Amino acid sequence: MSFARILRSSALMGGAQVVVLAAGFVRAKVIALILGASGVGLIGIFNVFSGNVATFAAWGLGTSGVRLIAGASEEEKPTKIAAVRRMGWMLSLLGLALALALFWPVGLLTFDSAKYAAEMAIVALAVPCVIVSSGWSAVLQASGKIASLAKVQVAGAMAGLLLGLPAIWLWGTIGIALSIFFAAAVPAAVLWRAARSVGDDKRAEQVDLSQLMKLGGALMLVGWMGQLSAYLVRLAIVRQEGLDAAGYYQAAFAISGSLPGFVFAAMGADFFPRVAAAKDEAEARSITEKQILAGLLLGVPLIVAMLTLGELSIRLLYADTFDAAIPLLAWMTWGVFARLVAWPLGFWMMARRSPRAFIFVEGAACLLSLALPVMLMGRMGLVGTAVGFFWAAIIYAVLLISLLYRGAGMSPGPGNMKAVFLAAVSVYVCQWLGALSDHPYFGLLPTALAAAGCFWCYRRIITKESEACAP
Repeated sequence: MSFARILRSSALMGGAQVVVLAAGFVRAKVIALILGASGVGLIGIFNVFSGNVATFAAWGLGTSGVRLIAGASEEEKPTKIAAVRRMGWMLSLLGLALALALFWPVGLLTFDSAKYAAEMAIVALAVPCVIVSSGWSAVLQASGKIASLAKVQVAGAMAGLLLGLPAIWLWGTIGIALSIFFAAAVPAAVLWRAARSVGDDKRAEQVDLSQLMKLGGALMLVGWMGQLSAYLVRLAIVRQEGLDAAGYYQAAFAISGSLPGFVFAAMGADFFPRVAAAKDEAEARSITEKQILAGLLLGVPLIVAMLTLGELSIRLLYADTFDAAIPLLAWMTWGVFARLVAWPLGFWMMARRSPRAFIFVEGAACLLSLALPVMLMGRMGLVGTAVGFFWAAIIYAVLLISLLYRGAGMSPGPGNMKAVFLAAVSVYVCQWLGALSDHPYFGLLPTALAAAGCFWCYRRIITKESEACAP
């Protein structure tokens, strides 16, 4: 696969993800203006609750479905698609029952009262929508309909925002819960409409359902551990620092993972099915190395922007009272940089290796992402959570590279390692340059320099690729 094609696919899904994230930030901005930091903290807790239950009940369908369909021949794909659809409906009903059973005790545990019980009940209704959406998305991804998936995400995000904002304005915390439900329900309906035309009307086979259950169990366990660790970190912040502090943490966390989030979304939407369908390990390695380079070229300018314009983004996206989130943002942004390298390797391992190895590595990462922020918060206060986030990301990247190299000989090649080193140095220099002035918009200069440098690198790579393919 050509590097230009990988970058185009990443940019396509990235554009859709930017719209989705922008819709989320508009919602967060309205909540911050109406309810303050505590409102932002609430939406973070509500999202983590629904995410925990949905991750557990979805049984890894979004990923296992892509792997099952993408790795099949054209003749086998209709039955695989039918299995993913059937599993999606079954798991969504399970998720609804589980969410309705858990919202009350989880609310009591989190808030020490039933004050937000009604809100938690409404959020529970979003869980089956998230689960069934993962099945529809898997069908579109594995079928190569990336453009359709991008359009669906944009339409769903905008419709959910238009429905959610009036609810927040009219009903406060109840409106927050309703906005989360709308943000899940509308994309589910749009995805269903887009995915129903994919594949023939075939009957799901038991062997495919069994394969989804086997692989999905490992993916569910890993995803659930990640969601649980995120919830426990927020719970520790609420108990030790208060609900406002949880809002500051949520603000920094959302921004640090937002703009580069489109790179990660592209990996899941296009890169993962291509790696799963690779004919051999050499092809899988080549695709992975190109994806790491593509992730750096797309992500570095955005990371520089967050490091040099972080204070401005906090105040624009939330409010002037969110200054406590500013020191957290820089640490978290560097953690995201480490994930630009680690995530393609994680997707490669997910697609090509046994569930046991995946559980081991991701389980260790979840423990680190819980233990380090909580431990350092006790010593450094709220900023310790961000420092812990950074070190957890670094250790995870090193662990993943070392284990993949020892177990499968798969690690970033010399070219990739050189690119990562140069990117890290460039980001650090741009951060230093951005600190030379207190002007809120001075960070645009190093951001523009980073973007120009990445574009120059892209042109060089495309030129060399074209020369290599020329007769």
